[in-house]
Amino acid sequence: MPTVDELLSHFQRQASLPWAKETARDYRVWILHYEKALERRVQGRLHEFEAIARKFGHGWENLNLASFIPTWFAAHDLFEGLLEQPDELPGLLPDFEAHVVKVVQDRLRSLSDRDILAISGAGSLFGLTRVSTIAEKVASEIPGRLLLFFPGRHESGVYRLLDARDGWSYRATPIPA
Repeated sequence: MPTVDELLSHFQRQASLPWAKETARDYRVWILHYEKALERRVQGRLHEFEAIARKFGHGWENLNLASFIPTWFAAHDLFEGLLEQPDELPGLLPDFEAHVVKVVQDRLRSLSDRDILAISGAGSLFGLTRVSTIAEKVASEIPGRLLLFFPGRHESGVYRLLDARDGWSYRATPIPA
């Protein structure tokens, strides 16, 4: 697996390519996959990915999914009851997923066709919702590109978040290719 410096180089190559307006929405999702052990290093260097995007004339907005979890659950009407009966958590997960999808869609709608919405913190969703579901539900709203920082593997067209056994096939553009 590549180092963070190599990921930056791969991203620079991808960001430098011209964007065709007729690119299918699914292929407007870029999945930057890397070894899960690099997650904190990648997070610490997001500003370098942003600098590369801006160098090639692309706008940049970062959305960290990890920040959604405590805020959403703590604000939920059933939070106190959940503390006493945590096995009820699965019943709230569809609402949480809908919230994440709505926030991502709203952010995408505020961007232009030259902008990148960079989504980090995808690993924090493990066990709560599937990253593939989020990507599929927001693809139709992508005006420019959606860059998903993905701590996991991409092998034979299958993505595995945090190296989990159940992966998913998706038509996104993998980085590195």
